[in-house]
Amino acid sequence: MATLAVFNPKGGVGKTTLAVNLAYEAAASGFRTLLWEVDEQGDSPWLVEDEPIVRRASPHWIPGALDVKTQIRPTRFERLSLIASDAMMRRTDNWFADMARGQRLARLFAELEREFDVILLDCAPGFGDANRTIMQCAHVVIVPSLPAPLALRGVTRLRDFMVKHRGAQAPILPVYSMVDKRRKLHREAIMEHPDWPVIPMRSDIEAMTRDKAPLGASAPNSPSRTLFRSLWTGIHRKLTTMRVIRSLVTGQTAAPAPLPAAPRTTRPKPGSRLWPAYQPDSSGI
Repeated sequence: MATLAVFNPKGGVGKTTLAVNLAYEAAASGFRTLLWEVDEQGDSPWLVEDEPIVRRASPHWIPGALDVKTQIRPTRFERLSLIASDAMMRRTDNWFADMARGQRLARLFAELEREFDVILLDCAPGFGDANRTIMQCAHVVIVPSLPAPLALRGVTRLRDFMVKHRGAQAPILPVYSMVDKRRKLHREAIMEHPDWPVIPMRSDIEAMTRDKAPLGASAPNSPSRTLFRSLWTGIHRKLTTMRVIRSLVTGQTAAPAPLPAAPRTTRPKPGSRLWPAYQPDSSGI
């Protein structure tokens, strides 16, 4: 099972848009996918459910593996499930940190592996305990960023954190989002990092909130949908070589010979080096 996190400590950079579309593309590719919303803004249900269900946890709710699984609900899209945020979501900082310290987080993911092939966490902005824990557990951290100094500063802060805790080749994939190439600042940023994937500012992406659906459902033949599908294809290819997800071609999790075999059910402890780092190929994906 592959665990992906979409995160930038800076807010307003398109994290939910990216997370929802990647989750849809993973499910459309045939993978049982869980979109886990760790951001209390709670926008994901608006895009994947016909009528978002409002659930409120008990004031005495003590999170645990069983409780988390009871929060999973199907969406209107095949193979795509959701854990939505609610009024108690601000408790997750302490919850994730406590679960990690007690190694219960590893057991939870082992339980979820029986039901899902991909878990995609839509993280809140900021560097709280929850995000710090997730950054040390995710197989790949996808970092959307506007091509602007403050948002790129968030990428730098995350890179420094990941290098400190997971080594010089930490599995990070920066993605430029909401790009307007008419702007000189955006063009200069893209020239500085030409290998980063680019998601432009387009009306069909903005229309997702009006249509209440990912692009694969609201504009399946649009160029923007093609970009998200290509991005997922590249991520899937890298995850296959990391032995954390099966190949859609062979049905196996085979890795190149030099890579050591890693048991699918073993989750490394936070802070340890997980799998070989994500390295963009020549196409930038």
